[in-house]
Amino acid sequence: MKDITVGDIVKFVPYYASSGMQGGSLKLQMPKYESLAIVYKTYVIRGVGHAHVMLPSRKKKVIGFAGLEMVCRL
Repeated sequence: MKDITVGDIVKFVPYYASSGMQGGSLKLQMPKYESLAIVYKTYVIRGVGHAHVMLPSRKKKVIGFAGLEMVCRL
């Protein structure tokens, strides 16, 4: 699992997600946002990490750790 904590500055990166019948194939998911974001909450559900992030426009989104990469830590 990635080492993403509260206060990190993150960027959005492409990642592979399972698709097809019973997750038999992988599909490349491109990032939805082209900006940086700050993490204000993290948690794990069934082994999958999630982060609540705030975008520069002050919108709040929940993103899985697979689609995030840490840029720096505050």
